[in-house]
Amino acid sequence: MELASKYNPADVEGKWYQYWLDHKLFSSKPDGREPYTIVIPPPNVTGVLHMGHMLNNTIQDILVRRARMEGKNACWVPGTDHASIATEAKVVNKLAAQGIKKTDLTRDEFLKHAWEWTDEHGGIILKQLRKLGASCDWDRTAFTMDEKRSESVIKVFVDLFDKGLIYRGVRMVNWDPKALTALSDEEVIYKEEHGKLYYLRYKVEGDPEGRYAVVATTRPETIMGDTAMCINPNDPKNAWLKGKKVIVPLVNRVIPVIEDDYVDIEFGTGCLKVTPAHDVNDYMLGEKYNLPSIDIFNDNGTLSEAAGMYIGMDRFDVRKQIEKDLEAAGLLEKTEAYTNKVGYSERTNVVIEPKLSMQWFLKMQHLADMALPPVMNDDLKFYPAKYKNTYRHWMENIK
Repeated sequence: MELASKYNPADVEGKWYQYWLDHKLFSSKPDGREPYTIVIPPPNVTGVLHMGHMLNNTIQDILVRRARMEGKNACWVPGTDHASIATEAKVVNKLAAQGIKKTDLTRDEFLKHAWEWTDEHGGIILKQLRKLGASCDWDRTAFTMDEKRSESVIKVFVDLFDKGLIYRGVRMVNWDPKALTALSDEEVIYKEEHGKLYYLRYKVEGDPEGRYAVVATTRPETIMGDTAMCINPNDPKNAWLKGKKVIVPLVNRVIPVIEDDYVDIEFGTGCLKVTPAHDVNDYMLGEKYNLPSIDIFNDNGTLSEAAGMYIGMDRFDVRKQIEKDLEAAGLLEKTEAYTNKVGYSERTNVVIEPKLSMQWFLKMQHLADMALPPVMNDDLKFYPAKYKNTYRHWMENIK
């Protein structure tokens, strides 16, 4: 038989992969051999595999095949992940293309569409892994929301709750007003945008000269949530404001002037509006100085009853309107072009909103305390070694 001068994958790979499957060569049952197990980091059922998956799975395959050749009982467990937020965004977009709104569907009707998407794309991903030659034990294929896994999630959740490790609390989160969900920091994409810096006049309460402080902000629509103004105690140009109270423009709420060296003397006018419900740093100032917190946004990014003005209007429509209203009231000093980075949802590509929200949290400090010593004692090594410092920073600053 003459060998081909060039390797043709189509002539070889399909044939031998099927042979491996037919003879259960990837199957694993517990026995006396040394076990070697990898649980695949499950790819999301939001589309198809990408180059990152190719690299990731190739490395796992190499390790599993090497373990088999060393006589170990190698087991590579395959599966897919639900990626609920991302999957929902995909399903919503697909339905929109068909002229169907999610809000017009019942929960069960929407879940039916979500499961159809999952079945279709989960199947594609698993077929792609086979095409790669991945030597998974396919009889063990799992999905993170299948019945068995869901039972495990509930069991572990209850167990962690009973141990006091899972708790609920109001925290500042990245809120996606379109998907109506909180996002992790990793799911926020920052984009440079050309916008405006608005200089607003906050009149000093009871000042006989009618003086006012000027605050520079990129988000005038949040003034309805202001509960303080903050200056740097070392800022000579704003020393005259110490101990005073100012009036929020248009809103006419009287708020105190507080002092904290967090304020950048060089930015804007050195006066900072403090809106604890809608900015991470303002939230920390609010906690520090026991300020009230006013949530002026509904979950969908419209103004809530608590705002007292512009109720029901979209936040960006309010930004346009409030500029006109401030100017008409003589409370807008000026605007200037300003470039800054704005956070967008990786899932829906809308601007995220910092928002106070009741969320579940898992205490991590005890795990960090256990995970740090092996690295610092060089019992566990990193390649490249420079990541030891990154790891140490993570563990010492765990949240």
